[in-house]
Amino acid sequence: GVGEVSLLELTASFAPFANGGAGVWAYGIEEISDAGGTLLYRRSGSGPGRVVAARDVAAMNDMLGFAVADGTGRNAAIDRPQAGKTGTSQNFRDAWFVGYTADLVTGVWMGNDNGAGMNNVTGGGAPAKLWRDVMASAHTGLAPRALPGLDDAPAPEKPSPGFWKSIFAKL
Repeated sequence: GVGEVSLLELTASFAPFANGGAGVWAYGIEEISDAGGTLLYRRSGSGPGRVVAARDVAAMNDMLGFAVADGTGRNAAIDRPQAGKTGTSQNFRDAWFVGYTADLVTGVWMGNDNGAGMNNVTGGGAPAKLWRDVMASAHTGLAPRALPGLDDAPAPEKPSPGFWKSIFAKL
């Protein structure tokens, strides 16, 4: 079956892979002050703690890194270690790309408010390109950092054709 989630929920689900395994509580507002500067609200709390084991974080970062390096997410490639996943729903109704570096997690969704299909827009196309442009700008001045679990590992070799397909066929 297929279930819908918001872009915020989907993007937050990738955060543990970017941060080494800690769950996050996604938010859109950090604080609110009135016109006089009196603080009315400040967000607190960061998340539930570890939700993914370190070895699983490394495995996901390795696999999702290949999705950008040599898979459907190639259009999202920027000049640093990164990982991500494309998505396209039935009838091209939704197209998205969620990706991350060791510094930022970002999701891009494209679709029509009325649920109508788009003209063959896929997650690896326009959403991945928009993600690339936003993240390249957001990382200006930041030194590239390895993804968690991959910092001491040698650069991965390109898998043979069908490698991940054969892995998923076993699941």
